[in-house]
Amino acid sequence: MPSSSKRSIEDLEKQLLLKNKDLNEKYLEVETLLDLTNTINSLEDLDSLFFNVLTLSSSILNSSKGIILIKNEVSSIFDPVSIFNLEEENIKKQIFNTRSGFLKKLNKEKKTFVVNEDDKFNHSLFESKFSLISPIINNDSLVGAIVLLDKETRQGLEDFNDNDLKLIDSVSIQTSFAYQNVKLLESLKKSNQLNENIMSSITTGIIEINLFGEIGFVNKEALRLLSKEQEEIVGNHNMIIFEKNEPLIEIIQKVEIEQKRIFENEFILKANRKKISVNLSCSPVFDDEKNFSGIVIALDDLSKINKVKSTFKKYVSKNIVDKLLESEDSLNLGGTESDVTILFSDIRGFTSMSEKLSPTQIVKLLNKYFQSMINVVFKYNGTLDKIVGDELMVLYGVPLKNPEDTENSVKTAIEMFVQLDKFNERIVKDGFKPFKIGIGINKGKAVSGNIGSEQQMNYTVIGDTINLGARLCSSAKSGEILISRAVKENISDKYDFKQVPSIEVKGKAKPIDIWLYKHKKKS
Repeated sequence: MPSSSKRSIEDLEKQLLLKNKDLNEKYLEVETLLDLTNTINSLEDLDSLFFNVLTLSSSILNSSKGIILIKNEVSSIFDPVSIFNLEEENIKKQIFNTRSGFLKKLNKEKKTFVVNEDDKFNHSLFESKFSLISPIINNDSLVGAIVLLDKETRQGLEDFNDNDLKLIDSVSIQTSFAYQNVKLLESLKKSNQLNENIMSSITTGIIEINLFGEIGFVNKEALRLLSKEQEEIVGNHNMIIFEKNEPLIEIIQKVEIEQKRIFENEFILKANRKKISVNLSCSPVFDDEKNFSGIVIALDDLSKINKVKSTFKKYVSKNIVDKLLESEDSLNLGGTESDVTILFSDIRGFTSMSEKLSPTQIVKLLNKYFQSMINVVFKYNGTLDKIVGDELMVLYGVPLKNPEDTENSVKTAIEMFVQLDKFNERIVKDGFKPFKIGIGINKGKAVSGNIGSEQQMNYTVIGDTINLGARLCSSAKSGEILISRAVKENISDKYDFKQVPSIEVKGKAKPIDIWLYKHKKKS
């Protein structure tokens, strides 16, 4: 093989590996935003808020150390309120203010920046090589700083990159909002009088209900979410205002009876003809004598978060996204054994094809090809596990089970060839050679779950069933689908599969019985 062609293939492989890495990073970003949003919006005190922000941020960015500083309410000093893996006694002896060091720069620019060992920003104090510093803002004023130190990788300590900056920016914004909300809710516990000017400036919708069930105050964000004017709401009973939101009325009544805070994640709020997803907090309010005096409702619009989630589903199979986000347990390392049908699809002669094309042309063609194939996968409820080079790996039976899983895998394979014919017609007109693929399908027991580390993991399947599926794909010639006995026994007889001579498979004592489907292009 010519060295130039070999380099082209290597470049393509590097590009695909980088793409996979980017997808994993996007997953982590989305998960972090969701975790932070759901976690910090459910917290009622600042200590818990700062601890969770620092812990989650350090974990996702692989930071070995960190600290959160918050401006003292009676001075210009910034106090350490949460410390991770730093000498606490030494830190608390230091004076942090905006007159010098990184806080001076942060106060001036109010944006995230990176500090390396060449900069003189108290590196001796932190005993760090690299620092990532992000602001906590309240009413356009610097009230705190998130400082993450020393990003650890397998290659050692690395500088923070642009993706790290984007992520910590999102964390900083969420923290700033949560800081405002917690401070405001803490003030509500001291008094049932809401400051309208302050409440109207925050991004959380606030609704105050008095002891008689009447709405006494509503801020601008709440009016926007409800699509109503202030005159329509203030002074009216909550049962009238929320007559189309019966679940909300039930929550209000429950808080009145139990006098305990209720938090609902992704609550559906009906407003006119719209449905809005919000994080809802319904809290009792008590007077100075600790008598129940009303209720405060806080509404956080989730439309932006849901947009990110929806975008992420374009990169990873919807089934996997839903599985990973359904609960905290679904994000734990480990797996369970279950019945799985696995489909492998591989382009034949890809190496020789790529030799005659530039990396840019190859990637462009592959993207169009994968788009056609993945549409078929999702049509038959398959789960796209991964793309490796020119190979597709598709799961059926995990993370969601369906009685038609094995049948759907065969339908997917057959239609892949139909869509391939259409794809080839288009690229041939542009002067490219047609793609040729082979497909292998197997069924059996496999372990599915999160594989990797706490910092970075992938949802996948492992086991001998998977290995045999891959070998069937390797044995399939162009235009062929090879299936195992387990697959044949779990599909209807309407498909034109014919048994062919058994094949020897490495690691198997006996030859494997296989059945063949040969695709015939319609004229």
